[in-house]
Amino acid sequence: MQSELSIRLNDGGYKNWIKAGFCLQKIRDCLIGFVISEMEKFHQFLLHNNSLLRREICKNSCRPQGTKFQGACPLCEVWKREILKHHTIQNNVIYWGNCSPPLWPKQAWEVAKVYMPHGQANTRGPGKCDVAALLNLIISCDRFEFVERQKVIEVASSDWQVQLMETDGVDALKFTDEIDTGEILSAELELLREWIQELCFTMEEQEALHVQHINSLNTFKEFLKQNKELENVLHKEVQQLYAVEKRWKHGVGTVKGQDGVEWNLEENEGLSTMDGKTGEDDSCRRTCAPGLKHKNEEQE
Repeated sequence: MQSELSIRLNDGGYKNWIKAGFCLQKIRDCLIGFVISEMEKFHQFLLHNNSLLRREICKNSCRPQGTKFQGACPLCEVWKREILKHHTIQNNVIYWGNCSPPLWPKQAWEVAKVYMPHGQANTRGPGKCDVAALLNLIISCDRFEFVERQKVIEVASSDWQVQLMETDGVDALKFTDEIDTGEILSAELELLREWIQELCFTMEEQEALHVQHINSLNTFKEFLKQNKELENVLHKEVQQLYAVEKRWKHGVGTVKGQDGVEWNLEENEGLSTMDGKTGEDDSCRRTCAPGLKHKNEEQE
């Protein structure tokens, strides 16, 4: 793994992505204790100020789907209203599917996930989610009104490109001397798992994928071919991604170009045929790993 890592780190763009991700993971680690403490206090505040939340339990095993939470039992309906009262962004899209409402009376973390972007359903604590989720929580929940919100928004919306020294971009040994190789490998795997998960959610939720999503997926496949050891370590996640891709191709199979025009992939048209097409907007950024270059970009 270490020899392959050194080769990957000799690519300036990929190394930049790893460094930026490593910094974000450190921010996440510093926020964990603070977020846990504040959400526990917030949870106790909700229970103390509404006796209905303390007296009952969910009897319907309510399970929301995505942004929809219909047919909630009386208790979960009260919880919904209380949670929304403390949302700082009115009429914002709420990913109710992130959480398990029957656990709201007992677990502060299940309440916290309502204030986060999609993809948090399986996270069991702040240490298991990315920093973007925690920053969104701080921005969206008025429990954190004492925090300078605009500063948090600036951090959350940053592109996080790390400035590289001229020699740093081609010297993997310099990076591995500064930071333990095991730490770098761990950070790299976490970043790739997050990226795969985000692309899976995008393919499952969006009716039409942007061309850049497809190019990014194809580039990732080529990346894995060149890094077999990584492919073996990420086997479970990669198989999940391919299964989602297969379902998408046999389901919607719609691609959107930069001009907004959509088209369906024909039955005999593979995703690799997207290589010659371009298109990207803000919705692509999280699912298009900046450290992985598309083969067309390498030729420019």
